[in-house]
Amino acid sequence: MASGDMAVDRSERSAATVAAPPILEVNGLRTEFRTGAGRAAAVDDVSYAVRPGETLAVVGESGSGKSVTALSIMGLVPNPPGRVVAGSVRYAGRELLSLSERELQQIRGNEISMIFQEPMSSLTPVLSIGRQLVEPIMQHMKLGERAARDRAVEMLRLVNIPEPDRRLRQYPHQLSGGMLQRVMIAMALSCNPQVLIADEPTTALDVTIQAQILELMRRLQQDFNTGIVLITHDMGVVAETADRVIVMYCGRAVEEGPVERMFQAPKHPYTRGLLAALPQLRPEGAVGDHRLNEIPGIVPPLTRLPRGCRFAPRCDFATRQCREAYPRLEQKSDGQWAACWHSDALAEAG
Repeated sequence: MASGDMAVDRSERSAATVAAPPILEVNGLRTEFRTGAGRAAAVDDVSYAVRPGETLAVVGESGSGKSVTALSIMGLVPNPPGRVVAGSVRYAGRELLSLSERELQQIRGNEISMIFQEPMSSLTPVLSIGRQLVEPIMQHMKLGERAARDRAVEMLRLVNIPEPDRRLRQYPHQLSGGMLQRVMIAMALSCNPQVLIADEPTTALDVTIQAQILELMRRLQQDFNTGIVLITHDMGVVAETADRVIVMYCGRAVEEGPVERMFQAPKHPYTRGLLAALPQLRPEGAVGDHRLNEIPGIVPPLTRLPRGCRFAPRCDFATRQCREAYPRLEQKSDGQWAACWHSDALAEAG
């Protein structure tokens, strides 16, 4: 699909979904972990909503809380040491945090599905690929074993795995990392979920397979009006596929808005830094070094966060106010929100 076609498709999706009630709502979510250095809030007062047919991208550096938010939604945070201590997660109006493990199992993999970042640790090494694919299909889609196996073969074929019948008889250690990632994607899509949480779904794949997987996710969205939460480091993928973006830093959302506006006029210095770090094609005839921009410093430990804005130690725009008080997430323009004292100065800097 050409980039112009994607822009048209995205605007049509946005118009169709803007009036629809959210299928997934996260409000004030806080997830803590007990560590040797004290309690750390990996997710701290995070809120967002996803509507049917919408793609919400969640971006940020490693350790920003993106994956832990997803695991909290799915009820998969290991306890101990982690625990959801506050907030609400509602799917189709139903509160998930109050459900029993048995009730959650009826929703996971069926109505809400997740593509995990590490397929080798997510698949059971002693069970065949076929068993791990077929059993959830039988359970959630109420199919017999033969029909479920046919569905599994179909899904492996859709994610471009050669000889799908033979792959079903193999075990995870017999497949490459990229092949395992495609198995995980096939597993997540097999029951036509209403919400798909994709945690770095194309990390281990080459660019050709990456494009095919993203197209497969788009087809699922079109056919079943699926809401997608896309967790990624790849801002290029965000630009091509997302409707809205949430930028996270140190467990908190620091900016949220439509993808086009955020790329054109970011309202938070951290978002600006992420966009500036994107590789750029060198102009024809350009000479000399063209280094990638980088955000100075590192993400602080969650047990030793600065007093004010958590990004202040790395920010070129930080003032005394930033170092003493954390800014609220506030609307800066139509549909665009940011937690920054100096968004106006950021706009003037260009």
